[in-house]
Amino acid sequence: MRAAVLILPLVLLAACDGKAAGERFRARQAALDPPRLWSVEVVPAQPGVVPVKVCADSRIHAGLTTPAAAAGGTPCRPIGQAVTANGVTVQRCDMNGETWVTSAAVKGDLERDFVSERSAGPVSTDDGGYRQTRRYRLIGDCPTGWNVGDSTNQRGERVKGQSGLLAMIAR
Repeated sequence: MRAAVLILPLVLLAACDGKAAGERFRARQAALDPPRLWSVEVVPAQPGVVPVKVCADSRIHAGLTTPAAAAGGTPCRPIGQAVTANGVTVQRCDMNGETWVTSAAVKGDLERDFVSERSAGPVSTDDGGYRQTRRYRLIGDCPTGWNVGDSTNQRGERVKGQSGLLAMIAR
C-alpha cells in the first residue's frame, strides 16, 4: 500500500508530462505543415446533407484527391498501384473479399477550390456502387484548439480526430 502511495504521484506526473509532450509535438507539426480548414460539400446539394469542415494537413489534403471506398466502417484495401491518366486516378481494392474499382477525377485549383468526382463499385456486379461529386473549398486556418483530423458533423458540431469522412480520404 505504501508503495502505491509513493508511485501514484509519479504516475500522475508522467501523465501530465505525456500530455505536454503531445501538445509540443502538435505545435511542432503545425509549424512544419500548417493545417488548413476546408469546406466539403456534396454537389449537387442533397436534402439534409450540409457541408462539413475538416482541419487538414498535407497528408489529409492529398487524400482529398485519392479514390477511396468504405462500407460499414470497413475500408477497401488497395490492390496493386493506382493508375492515373488524363486527371483520373483508378484503383482496384478488396472489400470483404470482393474486388472493387474506385476512381477520382479532380478539376480546379487544388490549393483553393476544386471538385472531385468519385465512384466505386464491385467488379462482379452493377449493384452496390456509388458515384459522388464533392467540392472542396479552402476556408483558412483551422480554429484555435482544433487539431489535424478534427471536423464538423452534419449538425455543425466539432468532432475530434478521425471522422467517417477522414477515414475515407486519409491514407
